[in-house]
Amino acid sequence: MEKRLYSALQRAKQKDEEGLKEVIQQFEKKIEAELRQTSLQNRDDLRQELVIKVMEAVEKYKMEDVPNFEQFIEAQKGKK
Repeated sequence: MEKRLYSALQRAKQKDEEGLKEVIQQFEKKIEAELRQTSLQNRDDLRQELVIKVMEAVEKYKMEDVPNFEQFIEAQKGKK
């Protein structure tokens, strides 16, 4: 899942509509879980708000902040 999400996120960051749809689909289970916590009458509005939040997060996400494997290993060593 992570590789697919990362690939979709890269495409979404390049304004690819299909990539953005794929990112949103990756979060669909979480969105559905949140919707079950609210009344039926508010679910459509909440769904729309949650999708907007995902879209905003895609815009703000900095791909260059994702560590490569070597950086990840070094960071893990520092946690011990």
